[in-house]
Amino acid sequence: MTNILLAYQNRTDEGTLSNGTWLSTLPLVNLQNRLVQRVARSNGATLAATKFDMDFGAVKTIGVIALVVHNFSVGAKVRIQADDAADFATPTYNSGWIDVWPAGQIPQALLEWEEDNFWLGTLSANARAGYQSPFIHVPSAPQTYRYWRVEIDDTTNSDGYVHIGRLFMSATWTPTINYSYGSGLVYKDTTPIETSLSGAEYFDVRGKAREFSFTLEGLTNTEAYDIVLQLQRVAGISGEILQIPDISDTTRIPARSYVGRLVDLQPIGNPKPDRFNVQLKVRELI
Repeated sequence: MTNILLAYQNRTDEGTLSNGTWLSTLPLVNLQNRLVQRVARSNGATLAATKFDMDFGAVKTIGVIALVVHNFSVGAKVRIQADDAADFATPTYNSGWIDVWPAGQIPQALLEWEEDNFWLGTLSANARAGYQSPFIHVPSAPQTYRYWRVEIDDTTNSDGYVHIGRLFMSATWTPTINYSYGSGLVYKDTTPIETSLSGAEYFDVRGKAREFSFTLEGLTNTEAYDIVLQLQRVAGISGEILQIPDISDTTRIPARSYVGRLVDLQPIGNPKPDRFNVQLKVRELI
């Protein structure tokens, strides 16, 4: 198990997007809109159509890239490159092609023998249709470049296109000491319920958002005031935060990781002379 990874201060809105072929009614610039359901949609599913470039205008240090609210099929792959030159002739950073939905996500005990994904443990097409989770890539070390390219290989997507609701690119932070035992992950269902005089219940079905609550204890003075306090100042309760509780648990990253916001701001405690703590609760943005 690795320590939690947190990222905030999304740099996406600071850059210029280009390349690929995207609908004029659902343009690439929608990736810079926090309303994640206002997607960018490619004009077709070819490799040439589904790629895009990011020019930050100056070098930026990026530790994580996430594609939020997408329709990538169960066989889709993504490749991310970065360079100091806009033509990417010989990109300095190359992630290689990465499976969007890694094998082993579903225990075989939960799959039927006749299902086509039995041996791989990947999501079925039906399960994928109701599963919202970002594609997340964390380079082995932060990368500092001006130009970035994202390529999507999903040519057999049954929709005939790919769509993406939000691009998240930022630096990352991992605390020296991991969050304490007693953390909790839950889906929050905002569906209102009305009860008739007979006792029958009626539901106005709404979306479900994940919420992860955890406590960071054993923070150093630097971590408490130079990082956590600044996170609260910059993000507040409205700013985007990406959280990955355990990056080594690759098969469950889609289930446990997401872009969200802080539900509230809790004080930084000082229970020991040289140690600090804080409680955090991150609710998914949908």
